[in-house]
Amino acid sequence: MARLFTFLSLCFLLVLMATGAYAGKIAGSIIDSESSSPIPGATVQIKGTAVGVATSFDGKFVLVNAPAGTQILVVRSLGYRSQEIEVMIPEQELLTRDILLEPSTEQMGELVITGVRKSQIDAINLKKQSLNNVEVLTTNDIGRLPDVNVAEAAQRVSGVSIETDRGEGRFISIRGIQPSLNNVTINNTNIGSTSGSRETPLDLLPVEMISSIEVTKAVTPDMEANAIGGAINVNTISAFDRAKSFMVASVDGLVQTQQADYGADDKFPFRAAITAGKRFGEKEKFGAVVSANVFRRDFAVSVLDPDRWQLLKGTGPEGMPTPGYLGPNEIELQIEDNERDRYGMTMDLEYRPTTFSSIYFRSLFTRNIERYSNSEFELTVAGLKDQELTNQTPTSGRFSKGSGELDLSSGEQKENLYSFTLGGKNRIGDKLSLHLYGTMSKAYQTQFNLDGTFENPQDTEGLLANTYNTGPFFFDISAEDAVEARNPNLYILRNMGIRNNNTVEEDLYEASLDLDYDLKIAGMPLQLKAGGRYRSRQKSVDRAVDEYDDDSEEGEKASNPYTLAEFDIPAFAPVQGGAAPNVHGDADAFRAFFMNPANRNNGRIFYRADDTADELYSEDINYREAVAAGYAMGVLDMKYLSLIGGVRVEHTKTVSSPFVDEGGGFVQQDFENSYLNILPSLHLKLTPFENFVGRLSWTNTIGRPDYGQLSGASEFEYVETTTPNVFTGSFEGANPDLKPYEAMNLDLSLEYYFKTGGIVSVGGFYKNIENQIYNLDSTSNNITYEGKFFEELNFSRSINLNEAKVYGLEASFDQALTFLPSPFDGLGITANATLMDSEVTFPGREDDELPLFRQPTSVYNIIPYYQKYGIELRMAVTFRSAFLVNAALSTEGYVEEAVEAGYEVTDFDVYEAARTSIDLTAAYTFPSRKVKILGQVRNLTNAAEQEYRGVTSRYDRHELFGRSYFLGLSLNL
Repeated sequence: MARLFTFLSLCFLLVLMATGAYAGKIAGSIIDSESSSPIPGATVQIKGTAVGVATSFDGKFVLVNAPAGTQILVVRSLGYRSQEIEVMIPEQELLTRDILLEPSTEQMGELVITGVRKSQIDAINLKKQSLNNVEVLTTNDIGRLPDVNVAEAAQRVSGVSIETDRGEGRFISIRGIQPSLNNVTINNTNIGSTSGSRETPLDLLPVEMISSIEVTKAVTPDMEANAIGGAINVNTISAFDRAKSFMVASVDGLVQTQQADYGADDKFPFRAAITAGKRFGEKEKFGAVVSANVFRRDFAVSVLDPDRWQLLKGTGPEGMPTPGYLGPNEIELQIEDNERDRYGMTMDLEYRPTTFSSIYFRSLFTRNIERYSNSEFELTVAGLKDQELTNQTPTSGRFSKGSGELDLSSGEQKENLYSFTLGGKNRIGDKLSLHLYGTMSKAYQTQFNLDGTFENPQDTEGLLANTYNTGPFFFDISAEDAVEARNPNLYILRNMGIRNNNTVEEDLYEASLDLDYDLKIAGMPLQLKAGGRYRSRQKSVDRAVDEYDDDSEEGEKASNPYTLAEFDIPAFAPVQGGAAPNVHGDADAFRAFFMNPANRNNGRIFYRADDTADELYSEDINYREAVAAGYAMGVLDMKYLSLIGGVRVEHTKTVSSPFVDEGGGFVQQDFENSYLNILPSLHLKLTPFENFVGRLSWTNTIGRPDYGQLSGASEFEYVETTTPNVFTGSFEGANPDLKPYEAMNLDLSLEYYFKTGGIVSVGGFYKNIENQIYNLDSTSNNITYEGKFFEELNFSRSINLNEAKVYGLEASFDQALTFLPSPFDGLGITANATLMDSEVTFPGREDDELPLFRQPTSVYNIIPYYQKYGIELRMAVTFRSAFLVNAALSTEGYVEEAVEAGYEVTDFDVYEAARTSIDLTAAYTFPSRKVKILGQVRNLTNAAEQEYRGVTSRYDRHELFGRSYFLGLSLNL
């Protein structure tokens, strides 16, 4: 910290240097003449020269090295009338000029550029002017996106898909690359993550606190290299984003159709936000924005889960042995009552003493609290001692025994994210610009959970004899004696675990310095850029469980064990496919009862010290990382061709401190590693005529291994052979010596921009990713490890192997149908699609064609909308195809048995099923444009989150969470 603040103090001496006169410079803002809102992505060019620039998010532009004297400024923006303005540019002074652009009524008809259309035109203009492959989402003129968090908003971009959690978007995948290999920043600075991995959960960031989202698919040298899929940057709101002071407030009530009630006091669900910004002081050089929001959601989740499918062998109706057929190991039914509360606040303070200098302080705080109560019933049929399967057909049979379990779980998880950034920008002299900042970010998660398992004793398993039928999609396993199966006294509390004060913590410090130098070559603008960044990251995960059992460590059995009768409640909806649990329990009452120590220390259940000790370090992670990066690049802007070329160098040093169990208990050890990556890149942008853009990029990126792979707890066991000082043993756990993924990326796109503010584009991409990481079992003979000689040592850990190739095609279309007769000229459509494929050699499955894990083969969005007379209607249809979650191996016992019976290994691969979601939005903006009423339906078709094994009809998990209905009001003052 001391070094960071010393660095910042020295740099700010440069930022605060006096600014003198500037030769040949003109600056100003491009503003919508009707709404007074800034126009980002507009071009300002001096006629007859290559001197030009695009406006930033706040509509501002600065032209440097402009020829002095009388010049013609040409100002263009999609959806607006172009203007040519005569100006007199002085040699030694700054000329300031704000320019109003009028909507192009000849092309846009009566359509006013506001609401959803305004945000789309702004985004398309910004994409057109960017030098590399960037997609942008901007908020509308009332400061909102239609989706509830950043992840869900970003999924509307081509090539982007999301992974959901309980029906809400959480992690982003770009072009099928897993979320941990994409970089996420806020205002171009890195942030901590509350997850135990490198994945950044974006459900923590509500859309009300942002101004735009940038998805970069081809990074430039001045961007973080840890971006194999791409980079996501979230920009918060600045007072200089608007032409005048503003305040936007909104409130929504919501109804969640699927509910469960465990007797707790449910709170009223709603969403509310307020954002206010103002410029003040002499010549409005100071600006401040404060944004706050709260979102409370109360809903239920119902889950069907057969645990796994395996070979079931018995006798057929004639009493003869069957060859065996695939069937579920068990049926599991969960009902969870879930409440999520999210709070967020951002503050942006900025001082702009001149057009070319600024000092800013940005802060962010967001908190997510999730409370859950879960009742999970399982009826296990396979693997029981002396089990008999009779009357077996390919889809049905009778089991002579059953093991019934009810798991009751209640807890809460709190996530907190803080980020503070202090920075400044300044132009020193005529050619040199400086930008520096320092960031401190902290992510913190705490978790409490109390769960227990009730189970019928082994000598009563005959009472739960059952039949099964896998013919229907929602298969059935039913106990023959329903009365006995529903007797709560049959189920005894077997074990219980209490997770208290479990934490995930990440501390991140970052400092960055960028220098830009402007000059000309043969009259063409050339910008040279160089800079460096240093980041320190520390990640720790502390998990522990206090274990309880119905027998003591000495083998003493509980004389009067607890039964489910003390917590039993009738089964209730929601259920799926007509299935219902045999028994049900009140998870909240269970938690309240056992939080009293007297109820845990009375001989009816026993504390297991040894089991607790075994769990003390098994899930812990302790990891430190320091990244020092530098880059140099040049940006050459010719009349029809722009070039970005450069190189980024990143040095990474890691210290992994896993807990290693060498047979006598866990001992923490430190392992150091370091690597250097040199990453060149080249971007070409061709503009042969005004509305056509071609792009070609060659980039090199990396992906750092996950924390658990580097620093998870390890178990090292060994015994001495009959030969002195020669051992055999096994090691299971982390691998601190893992190398990062290394990717070479090629991108090509062709884009045509309609004058009405639309776009049609096609493109392709290719990635060659080396150092793929897999968790594998391997055996080494006659090696020295940890100072000991091993005759045989078995390893089970993550290692680098092979390479992967990823291919893809992308297409986008966005157009308002203003050529239609009124009132249909308010119609429009946004659509995009991405097709992906990959080639990878999976160890143990070399002969099979398997894709990358978590890579869908196709993603598309279709969003028809209507906007006119103050009415906005929008339907968002999002599709994501299935992707591979886990690849089975024939060496796994239950898989090997089925393969010997004629089944394929592919029958046991686990996939996340394809999912199509539909969201509806309807809004009306009153003529004053200050009041808007809005209604939304999320997950209209109640689409499930589903996994399956081998084929889609063999579901492995099926999860429903219902529809959400929103109705609210927004004020723009």
